[in-house]
Amino acid sequence: MKRLFLSEIIRVLNLKFKGKDTAINYVGDSILKMNDNTLVFHLDKAVEFDFEKFNRLKNCYVVTDQPLLTSMKVSENRIYYVDNVHKAYDKFIEYYRSLFIIPVIAVTGTVGKTTTKEMIAQILKHKHKVVHTYNSRNALRFNHDYLMQIDDETEYGVFETGITHPGHIITECHFFRPSIGIITKIGIDHLNGCGNLNNYIRAKAEMLTGLNYMGVLIINNDDDHIRKIDFYRFYGKIITFGIKRNADFRAKNIIYSQKGMKLTLIHNNKQYRVFVPGYGEHNVMNALAALACLTMLGKDLEESIEYLKSFKHIRSHVEFHKGINGSTIIDDTWSSNPTSLESALKVLNARGKNKKKIAVIGKINYLGRYEGESHKKIDKMFVKYGVDYLITVDKATRVICDSAIQEGMNKKNVIYLKDKKDVRKVLMDLLDNDSIVLFKISMLDQSLANHTFYNPPKLTVYKELANQTTKVFAQIETVSGLNNIE
Repeated sequence: MKRLFLSEIIRVLNLKFKGKDTAINYVGDSILKMNDNTLVFHLDKAVEFDFEKFNRLKNCYVVTDQPLLTSMKVSENRIYYVDNVHKAYDKFIEYYRSLFIIPVIAVTGTVGKTTTKEMIAQILKHKHKVVHTYNSRNALRFNHDYLMQIDDETEYGVFETGITHPGHIITECHFFRPSIGIITKIGIDHLNGCGNLNNYIRAKAEMLTGLNYMGVLIINNDDDHIRKIDFYRFYGKIITFGIKRNADFRAKNIIYSQKGMKLTLIHNNKQYRVFVPGYGEHNVMNALAALACLTMLGKDLEESIEYLKSFKHIRSHVEFHKGINGSTIIDDTWSSNPTSLESALKVLNARGKNKKKIAVIGKINYLGRYEGESHKKIDKMFVKYGVDYLITVDKATRVICDSAIQEGMNKKNVIYLKDKKDVRKVLMDLLDNDSIVLFKISMLDQSLANHTFYNPPKLTVYKELANQTTKVFAQIETVSGLNNIE
């Protein structure tokens, strides 16, 4: 955070300064973040104010709209009272962001936003200081600390703008004030919070509002849901990317190669050879969006293409591993929705030619009352992409199995398991040199996982399948069932 003086912050809040001035090293959005030389806004009123800690700290100040009790002995010079602490906090956020004239990119989409954000940030980091969303931690509660990471040395900001409900993108853009917005793809997700698909599309379209209907908007021209958005009132520049339709950044001649995708990029009537680390057309689309953004930032396209070659994916994004008996494991367990599932199945189909293709599917979250309907639509994918064995665990996935059989899958190869412990045995019997298995499970799915992928020292059946050493097998014998697949 850029160091500010207390008097400066108090002036922004239109309050009367009292006491002596002091340097503030951090401004917090919770009283749990109290420390020396900090000012915190008392937004979380349900959290008990630790006055003993407050009195021990040096140069700690609180902005609140909550009255004190007579038993609370604190220095009045260290507490500033306002009529509405949330409005006061908004004033500070607006002021702090206004201190920095830097390009900020906001990325949203049902799928691809994390990878696209990472591509942009990693390429920019070759020459610049960048503040960006960590992994996919894009919930509203993280916005404050991301903003506080911006200081005088920051040259770019790259942030994911995820949603669970309408209004979230507007709120996030209020924090970050982006000049470039990206919509990667609009599929089916968060229907529990948005109510229906049209509301979800409108929630993603809030990116236009977040850009104040100006700046640069980069969109997927192949996406039919994005094309439903009314761009008439957008007065900025719209840049398109895609594969199927004409676009400002278009890919053709796409092929699977060793450890990634090769393609020809067409931009301004010129052709460029591009390598994208990681498999799948969805990664091609992510790369197109990232390269479009970097070009709009004034970066040399050929240089960006060269930097893209060294891109590193966040773990569990269509990760390939060697499994036992010569099998292949695809770990795509970071998140799961119908759109990302189809992307993963396309990779399974492409990399599993002439192999036994197995899909292990967990519950797909955030579908609300559309869960059953969405699961039935999902089943067509397993037939379309040639899945030989479908394994599911979770009551909600039973309908997936039933519908998959109705769509034409062999009943003997559709396996619904009531107990996750049985998955291990089933997989051990199926895997051989001609097998490839996709794990497509959300990090929120507790039927097949707890948190092992986020706690590397623990061992899982996934690791059992993905590691052939005797030492690992000896350790895995202590693990019962398919625990912690994520």
